[in-house]
Amino acid sequence: EKGQKDGTHGVPARVLPVPLWHTSSTGIDIWLTAVAYGAAQVWVLLTDEEAPQYAVALQEQMAVAQAILSGLGYAGEHFKLLQVRDARDLPALDRALQAAPAQAPAKHASFAVQADKRATLELALDHLMAQAPLANATAPRQSLLSGLTNRMAGAPQAESAGTAAEAGVITLPAKGSPLGALAINKEACTLCLSCVSACPASALADNAQAPQLRFIEKNCVQCGLCVATCPEKALSLLPRLSLLPQRKEAVVLNQMQPFACVRCGKPFGTLKGIEAMLGKLVGHSMFQGAALERLKMCGDCRVIDIYSADNEIKITDLKP
Repeated sequence: EKGQKDGTHGVPARVLPVPLWHTSSTGIDIWLTAVAYGAAQVWVLLTDEEAPQYAVALQEQMAVAQAILSGLGYAGEHFKLLQVRDARDLPALDRALQAAPAQAPAKHASFAVQADKRATLELALDHLMAQAPLANATAPRQSLLSGLTNRMAGAPQAESAGTAAEAGVITLPAKGSPLGALAINKEACTLCLSCVSACPASALADNAQAPQLRFIEKNCVQCGLCVATCPEKALSLLPRLSLLPQRKEAVVLNQMQPFACVRCGKPFGTLKGIEAMLGKLVGHSMFQGAALERLKMCGDCRVIDIYSADNEIKITDLKP
């Protein structure tokens, strides 16, 4: 009766409150999984007990999750962060809960949530892309890629703000995105492969058969370690969600002509890498004449050349 008098509605029947140990214990993997299971919206309620940094991180993650669903064509606001300090904020919370539901997938997912968060996120993305309205608008039973093909061919479909679906890519916010690709400056890159060693997610790999830098976009978490490690500053992050099958395949970011040893002809390093090294050491006193030419040799030939040169000072020639 009191609620009817002061206009309070209470928790709507479609809202299912779920208690958490901490609001930061959930993230984009759980939120998108909830939507894939059929939830129209996921709202997180904060009190003044949490540190402000948690609210910032949650807001960044929600912006990424919302950009994904909006880019796929799901209408409405799916994610929201609610902050309630005390009882004075309850009327505002009550009004917020009366918002209209957002669009959910037509078919609910049936996959099991995995112990690995990344695996759960990939399962949720696969389902949401398969059920995306952008695909269903023209081909209800076809994959998202088929729908995008129709869209690029000129089939009429509703526009979705913040999407680059025409190119099979959804641009995501720069902050907080765990999904994305890499842009490479091929003119600056020498294929030193420092980035491969730094990558913790196995998104970057080399090729034992040829000087190549390969990239698997599905594995990239946009941590930025490769960008920070690159000595040539040739890499930059591209926060995005690719809707194309190539996202799960290894693609070649850069490749170069191998450099052949001037003595035996065995390939080692890259032509650009050796040229860069020679350019930096050409003025060094220890790399003049034959010593500079020795840098163009493989490891074995360098040792042979040192011990076969008559004018080289050997350790056995040094007297105490």
